[in-house]
Amino acid sequence: MQSKVNESIQYNDLRDLINPVISIDQYKSKIGADTNIIVVAVKIKGDEPSKDLSQFLETGNTDALDVDIGPGPDEDGFYTVFVEFNRNSKVFANVDKLVGDLMQVDNDITQISFTSYKNDMPVDWSEENCGEHIITSSYDYGMKYPQSLKENNSSAKIRERIDFLINY
Repeated sequence: MQSKVNESIQYNDLRDLINPVISIDQYKSKIGADTNIIVVAVKIKGDEPSKDLSQFLETGNTDALDVDIGPGPDEDGFYTVFVEFNRNSKVFANVDKLVGDLMQVDNDITQISFTSYKNDMPVDWSEENCGEHIITSSYDYGMKYPQSLKENNSSAKIRERIDFLINY
C-alpha cells in the first residue's frame, strides 16, 4: 500500500512559481454578493503548487471566508487561487497578511502589485493604494455600483428608499 505524505508548505517552497501581480475585486464571489465580499486572485504555476498554496492560505489566513482553485490553467500555465474576504474595514489588514504569506513562500518576490475593478494597470501594494483603488465599505460599493444591489434584495430595497427620498 502506497500512502502520500502531506507536509505543510515551508519558507520559500514556492520559489519562482507565484505571479507577483494579484487581482483584487475583479472576480465575482461564489459565496456571497459583491457588495459584501472581495475576491483576491493569485496566479501560480502548476497544479500541485496551486493545491499547496490553497491549503496554506486556507489554514494560515484565518479571516479568509473561502479559498478555492480555478478549474484549470490559463494559456500561460498559471492556476488561479481565489481567496474571499468580507468587504469591511479589515480589507487592507487581511490582504496585507495574504501578501506577507505569499512573500514568505516565495521570497524572491520583493514587491506585490495588484490590479482591481476598473483598474487593469498594476500598482504597488500599499495601504495608500489599497484605499485609492479598493472599495472596502459595502455601503460605498453599493452606492458606486448600484447594479450590484440587485444581487441583494434587502440592499435593493434600501437603495429604492434612498432614491425615493432624494427625489421627494
